[in-house]
Amino acid sequence: MRHMWTIDDLRQLTLFETCPSRALEQLILHVYCRTYRKGQLLFLEGDPRERVYFLMSGYIKLERMNENATHHYADYVKPNQFFPYNGLFTGEDYRHTAEAVTDIEVIYIPTDRFERFVSTQSSMLLYIIGQMNRILDLHERRVQEIITPSAKERVINTLHFLIEDLGEPDEQGVRVRCPFTAIELSRLSGTSRETVSTILAKLRKEEILRIDAHQLVIGHPEYFEQDID
Repeated sequence: MRHMWTIDDLRQLTLFETCPSRALEQLILHVYCRTYRKGQLLFLEGDPRERVYFLMSGYIKLERMNENATHHYADYVKPNQFFPYNGLFTGEDYRHTAEAVTDIEVIYIPTDRFERFVSTQSSMLLYIIGQMNRILDLHERRVQEIITPSAKERVINTLHFLIEDLGEPDEQGVRVRCPFTAIELSRLSGTSRETVSTILAKLRKEEILRIDAHQLVIGHPEYFEQDID
């Protein structure tokens, strides 16, 4: 783990690449590095929103349950992303629980320092607004695709969302490096584990998708772009 960050290091992150050096010299004093092991929690829903984070390696799950724990919402953060956007400039508490899905490395900045800094940097504000619009658009489409009575469609549409959000080009097609189990996929799609396992088995048989150490490897991503019968 890198213990000290420099201005050049910060400029590797898109959010900071156009910031003046003099401004970054002040911010770098409040940048901290930390590693977490798989399964560790960074913060809990309802905790004071004291820090903002940048994920440098690994994957994080942002999770929220309703009061009766009957509805489950989860989102995932991939490397080189800022989080959480939710509550920025307005919220006093975290609105999700953040869990390390893998071993991770993050940098974090005290929220008040970060928000004061961003408020003076118009390019950063525009970037943040653009990213928030992208996330909103992605999740609106996710809701539209997953609200269907067909369990098969919900599973296929959930896989499509994960491919679009987390997929990376791979020599074998597209790879989702964030690990997923059948149980987690069933929670995301609102179906049973048995249904997910059956559909995954069919996709593997048709060589559309395979599982490699809990990573999804999609040989034919175009399959998920078509209407499912």
